[in-house]
Amino acid sequence: MRRLVCAFAAVVAAFTAAPAYAQDHEERPSSEALRWLVVPTLDEASEAADGDVGIEALHTFAEALRQELVVRGESVWRPDRASERFEAVGSAPAPRISQSDIDLWVEHSRAAVRYLARADYKAARRELKAAQRLADRAAAELNREAARAQQVLDTCLFMVRAYVETKNGAAARRQARECRRLVPRVEPSAFRHTPEVRDLLAEVDAQMASEAPGTLEVQSEPSDCLVRINGVQFGRTPLSGIELPVGAYRMQVECEEAHRGRIHRIGIVSGNNMFTFDGSLEHAVRTRPVLRLEYDAMADRAERMDHARQVAAILGGAHVMVVSGSSSSVMRVDLNADGYEPASVWLAVRHGVPEAEDMRRAVDALFEGRSVDFSGPQPIARASWRAELASVAAMGAATAAAAETASESKRGVPRPRNQRIAGWSLFGVGVASIGASIGLHVWRGELGDRFIETPANLGAAQQWNDVRMGVWTTAAFGGAATSAAMPLLLPDYERTPWWGWTVGAVGLGLAGYAIYEGVTMTGCAEPYIADQAAVRSCVARGQEAGRLALALAGAAPLLTIPLVYLFRPLRAEPSVSVTGQGAVVQVRKVF
Repeated sequence: MRRLVCAFAAVVAAFTAAPAYAQDHEERPSSEALRWLVVPTLDEASEAADGDVGIEALHTFAEALRQELVVRGESVWRPDRASERFEAVGSAPAPRISQSDIDLWVEHSRAAVRYLARADYKAARRELKAAQRLADRAAAELNREAARAQQVLDTCLFMVRAYVETKNGAAARRQARECRRLVPRVEPSAFRHTPEVRDLLAEVDAQMASEAPGTLEVQSEPSDCLVRINGVQFGRTPLSGIELPVGAYRMQVECEEAHRGRIHRIGIVSGNNMFTFDGSLEHAVRTRPVLRLEYDAMADRAERMDHARQVAAILGGAHVMVVSGSSSSVMRVDLNADGYEPASVWLAVRHGVPEAEDMRRAVDALFEGRSVDFSGPQPIARASWRAELASVAAMGAATAAAAETASESKRGVPRPRNQRIAGWSLFGVGVASIGASIGLHVWRGELGDRFIETPANLGAAQQWNDVRMGVWTTAAFGGAATSAAMPLLLPDYERTPWWGWTVGAVGLGLAGYAIYEGVTMTGCAEPYIADQAAVRSCVARGQEAGRLALALAGAAPLLTIPLVYLFRPLRAEPSVSVTGQGAVVQVRKVF
């Protein structure tokens, strides 16, 4: 009966275990393949400009984004698990040990020596194991100084002595190999060990040298970075031909003397071992309390996206969403994932927390490959991060080509000194006037917000309305003054320079934008006092009118530049020809 029950249980187990394994085998790759990694990014420039854009606000927003992805059934890296995984397979912060830790370690070592002298091997091993735990955890820090590295090796060899004197040769040999792996390329103190321990260490060194070692090559960007293995210096990059016994090591590549390098756990195998180090990623990545990227200054979007993809690759591959803060009230998310169109969204937040509906719409847009700014009253289509990079690259190429063309072309002939003085004076006054108009436009927007909050307040309405004329007047004067300065400032060329046409095209673009603002201007119902909806519409119309005025003020001097060269009578060459039928007067000019 018992055999029958056992057979039945085995059959049931076989039928139930196989489907369970199959399900796990089928779902896990799918989950890993679809896993999302949300990477907060922070730079000191934005944090200094707006103190609320800190890691707490970014983490709060990133967590809300993760929750939205989880609600949709997506697999998402938890921030703590991502940090743990990155420290295990990528890099971890350098260990920090206090002076009290070092003092305790030294005390354990000295106590072990005293116990060894008394042949109290049990107590000696207890003290040595306590010292060894700290050495194993913080070898990369303890071995940075040659004297302390030698002390670490000596303490480890005291354990070898305890095994030797208790006639445990196999354990003593294993411990000696571990000591040499823990502190490579360092010799023990000459008079602190018995002849048996020194002979055993020499045998182990010879045996490890006879085994097929691993050869390590280290490349870094930038180069000339210090390489440490288990805290011991091995040279500067590019470094090659480092022979190490097969095993696990902790490597640091330090490009800045003031900063401890992160710990990279590497496994050396027989043959060639190649390690490539990215100094910019090393400097940016942080794993505590959460995995993130931090920059000393404003990093360009390409660098952030590239670093985020590298982090995802180190974790084993993941779809990436990069979170950054434009300000304390606006967060940006950039999507970079295989199978998805690159996209970017902007969301309004309060203390890092977005509205749930805004987050839902933002993730919808990202998954659909649309780049949308949701931070304003109405969603606005914008360029994705990849389109921004393409635009910057094109602008850089155009700038380089322009510089090359300019260097090859002849320099223009400056205008007379009195004209240049008058032109710069007029141009400065015009720029100051346009700047004042921008300031008034911004101020009017703030007054409009107050007016919206209290639509029945006649004082707020009057104040908001009075600033309108100031915006228009200063913009018009600034555009006229800068335009009038152009003929006095622009040097003479044989023909209209290429940059004159380029600037004129930009002016046409601004003029087109001004026309667009005028055509699409929001309606303003009359009367609008005490009607909040009407006030909001009128305030929006006022801001649109201000942008129109500023666009026209900027377009005017830019359009003037090619016109100046078209009509300036430079190198006009008259010629007269007389024939029997009459005379012909010709004037030739190069445009």
